[in-house]
Amino acid sequence: MSKKVSVVVTTYNRYSDLKRCLESVFKSDFEDFNLLVVDDASTDETAALTPESLRALFGVDPAFPVMVIHNQENFRMVRSRNTGAKSAAGEYVLFIDDDNIIDPRMISVLVEFADANPGCGVLGPSMHYWSNKKKYLDYQKIDFFTGKTNGYIDDTSATVCDSDGVPNVFMIRSEVFGKAGYFDETLIQTFSEPDFSFNVDRHGYRSVIVKAAVTYHDIPYEFSPRTLGGEFKFKAYCTIRNRALIVARYGRWYHKLTYGLFFSWAWAFIYSALVFRYRRFDLIRLYWSGWCDGLRYLLTGRLVNSLP
Repeated sequence: MSKKVSVVVTTYNRYSDLKRCLESVFKSDFEDFNLLVVDDASTDETAALTPESLRALFGVDPAFPVMVIHNQENFRMVRSRNTGAKSAAGEYVLFIDDDNIIDPRMISVLVEFADANPGCGVLGPSMHYWSNKKKYLDYQKIDFFTGKTNGYIDDTSATVCDSDGVPNVFMIRSEVFGKAGYFDETLIQTFSEPDFSFNVDRHGYRSVIVKAAVTYHDIPYEFSPRTLGGEFKFKAYCTIRNRALIVARYGRWYHKLTYGLFFSWAWAFIYSALVFRYRRFDLIRLYWSGWCDGLRYLLTGRLVNSLP
């Protein structure tokens, strides 16, 4: 018998983060779920995980439904998410990045709201820093003129906020995949969530953040090389390239013109200047390769991946 929610956690070489994330999942007050862990060809302790070892690690019932998928090569986040989604059997699929610690009531709040609002196809929690528990996001909006993603905290009495994509932790109705398809794997890393949400909007579904649901995200409170895409080279590249893809796919002609003339190159220049502080000169080539491929897509609609 299938569970109501399939929880998909994608991970790569972050065994300690993964354990902490899964511990928070098993402490949830929502019990009608199964777990899928998608390991993207890790080389740390994650590579040895099995359903049996996970059950033993967290002391859960030997019959609890757990699946562990080990990618044979590093497919990266978007493809790993699709792997999890295609293996899921629940009415809802809940994606959780491994550097999150979810609130015990988060899943219950999201499911309750989703059950009552069938027009919501993508639902996520408000997001807080793990280090100091301060909230940093209730919703985000993308400016198609500049390509900038702006995050907001909502101080009104509204219980839910519409959002241009839900990053980090989000739940999707399984029926949405049947109508809108899966995540676009050509994006590789960044901007895949807003791309998915803009796509499902065309199929009549809203993307929202439910403020009563909470996750704690273990990211730096202050600006860091991670913010600049310094963790992985493909993230730095995609940070610039995929910004142009979003404008080209969902903006109007005047958005594309403004972005191409004034902001596409500005992003590559700004990021290149910022990395001097951290002496990450290796990232500069990635930014400008991303700019070149993004501009090509903006002008021709032809997607190229010339990741150095």
